[in-house]
Amino acid sequence: MGKNILIYPFRSKNIKNASYNLTASKLAWSLQTKQSIHQKDQSDNNKPGKLVIPPNTTALIETLETIWVSSRICGTYHSKVALVSKGLGHIGTTLDPEYIGLSLITVHNHSDKDIEIIPEQDTFVSLMFFYVKTESSCSDNNSPGRPEILNNYDLSSSELQWFDESFCKYPNELKDKLKLSSDYQNLKKSSIHYFLASTVLGIISALIFILYIIFIKNESSWKSESWYSQLISLFSQGLVALVPSFVVQLANDINNRKNDISSSK
Repeated sequence: MGKNILIYPFRSKNIKNASYNLTASKLAWSLQTKQSIHQKDQSDNNKPGKLVIPPNTTALIETLETIWVSSRICGTYHSKVALVSKGLGHIGTTLDPEYIGLSLITVHNHSDKDIEIIPEQDTFVSLMFFYVKTESSCSDNNSPGRPEILNNYDLSSSELQWFDESFCKYPNELKDKLKLSSDYQNLKKSSIHYFLASTVLGIISALIFILYIIFIKNESSWKSESWYSQLISLFSQGLVALVPSFVVQLANDINNRKNDISSSK
């Protein structure tokens, strides 16, 4: 995040064990009527209103999040069980390396009732990211948000303006937006704390190991001392407790930094 992957707006609560949940925006249309399915809140224009997908209707919904991925990342979009259980079918799609923009997701209401989604609040699709083994040599030619698919749709001027936002087109400007996010700043702080903790743990483990070797090499001259056996026991216990966790931490850090170096090349 922040290097090979950029997401704005970024919300920590949308991070799951193996995916990132994407939020519905107000940009949504019916395939049948070509009209917007966003219904405003008549009592308060500041509220997001709702998206209403009628029975047996296919809807095209733009995500609230703009995404960019490097040439080393691809992705797949997946259904959310909570919505599928209501009768909403998800037509899957893919995320190509170097894509930037909103994601246009197509869904179909198979039920005999309206399905409602609160834009800018409800998540409706999960995105899984993958490292590609070999850096992609193909440039993504899809336009941000795929507005060409919506040529025959009735888009208002405010809806069209979304596609012209500079951060939806240029990775550097999207990164600047992401850096201002409080959730992203907290994520970076936790990453720094994790790295510092693993570094301190590594130093302590290394010192214990060095002292242990020194004591072993001087065993013949020191083993008659009463304190020697006690220290050897303590050092052994320390190594057993610290070294395994240190190795796991170190392996994760090395792997993360290897990927960062590869992407920067």
